[in-house]
Amino acid sequence: MIRPCLSDRMGKGAVFKAFTLHNPYKVRYLDRQFQGGFLNDFKGEFNEEGDAMQTMFWRRLRLVIPMVFVFVMGVRLVDCKADKPVVLGLDELIQMAIESSSRLKEVEKDLIAAESDLGQAKAGQWAQLDVIGTAGPVEDADRPYVQISPRISPEGFLTGRLRDQDDDDIGIFGRLDFALVQPLFTFGKISNRKKAAVHGVQAQKAARENTRGEVILNVKQLYYGLIVAQQGKGAAEDAEGFVRDAKHRIQRLLELKSTNVEETDLYRIEALESQIKQFRAKAESGWQVAYMALKKAIGLPDHQEFQLDRRELPKDSNGLREIQETYIQQAMERRPDLEQLEEGIAAKQALYLAARADLFPTFYVAAIGSLAGAPGRERLDISYFPDEFNHAYAGVVLGSHWHFDFGIGTNKMKKAKAEYERLLHTKEHAEKNIPVQVTKFYQDAVEARESYEAYEKGSVAARKWVVSAFANFDFGIGTARDLFDAIDRYGKNQGEYLLALFNYNIALANLSNAVAEYRAGDR
Repeated sequence: MIRPCLSDRMGKGAVFKAFTLHNPYKVRYLDRQFQGGFLNDFKGEFNEEGDAMQTMFWRRLRLVIPMVFVFVMGVRLVDCKADKPVVLGLDELIQMAIESSSRLKEVEKDLIAAESDLGQAKAGQWAQLDVIGTAGPVEDADRPYVQISPRISPEGFLTGRLRDQDDDDIGIFGRLDFALVQPLFTFGKISNRKKAAVHGVQAQKAARENTRGEVILNVKQLYYGLIVAQQGKGAAEDAEGFVRDAKHRIQRLLELKSTNVEETDLYRIEALESQIKQFRAKAESGWQVAYMALKKAIGLPDHQEFQLDRRELPKDSNGLREIQETYIQQAMERRPDLEQLEEGIAAKQALYLAARADLFPTFYVAAIGSLAGAPGRERLDISYFPDEFNHAYAGVVLGSHWHFDFGIGTNKMKKAKAEYERLLHTKEHAEKNIPVQVTKFYQDAVEARESYEAYEKGSVAARKWVVSAFANFDFGIGTARDLFDAIDRYGKNQGEYLLALFNYNIALANLSNAVAEYRAGDR
């Protein structure tokens, strides 16, 4: 069978062999891989069907072989391009994570909701129209008449009484009432709620920035975690190589009945080997988890693989570019969560003032009107006798609305004031603790930098110790215990060095997030 893509080791002649494997003719050829032209180098022996069949075969072969070769090479290029992992750096990973973050999309919806609240608050200052339509049964009625009394009243007037001419029939009516109300003065009900909505939008924008910083920090943590896990696997392989060499030497000397080694030396080196394998398994597990978490964080599809642009953790000893006090000042100026808190305080204050304004009346101007009709009722055009089922009127009025209750409004105001004052205390707490948090991350970075620099020197010295121990052991002037101690110390130094370097990079990432460097364009 022909494979779907060509390996780099498969030559053109091998492709032609695969193509002619099941040819009905008994074909043989000299496999010179197109040297001097493979059509001239192709020599076969045919059966007795003659030169005509040979000529036809060569014509078909000239057409088919180029098409098959182009097809196979095309499949190879497409397939290999699709399977090739994409190489990504930290900046690319951060950008991809921001674009695909579900948390950021969630915060965006909160922002849209806050903007909708602002739109509602702004619309409250304009006129509002209420229209009510009703319909139902009503008694039919004819125009009433006046029955005159024959007697004259003491005042000298003739008196009379209205008499209806209804037949007790039931008809229908329809009525439409409307009121267009424009607020004039509300004691701050509308203006304070609009101010609260404006600050609410700003608070949500600050929340979006805070979430963006958390996404960036998460990517950095996974990025450095993936690198240190990869380096951990490499360190384990390096240590395993030393252990294998030492084990081989000890076994060889035991077989030669050397007095320089004992059986317990072999047990000791095997115990060390098991520890290294355990460390390697943890590093592999950590790598798998970090890889999957980072892949999901940046939104890569399941079939797409990636690899990082570097294989070792960065050793930027100048990562702390400012003094501690400068970082604290930057945090107090840039922190989005502090900005969100300030905007929230302003919003709560405005809501408190709006709740207090609810205790006062609202003055307005309104255009009101009503239209009603009942087919079975005659209209009586006398304004003194209004008919609720058969009329039409409209006009402009001034009015006021004042709501009274027994404690509902005042307790709403007290609650709003308490929420406002609670945020004041929250801000006070944040302003006290943000400098402490920045100081901790700064000192973590200082400590981790000094640690990894020290462990780096110790790791180099431990490696020299291992080489020297092997040399002394081979010359017979060193013991297996010296070899074991050197390998053990080298492995521990490597692990401590990688951990310190990882902690240094994580501390820098935490410090960058704590001072909101991403808002200054420096992530």
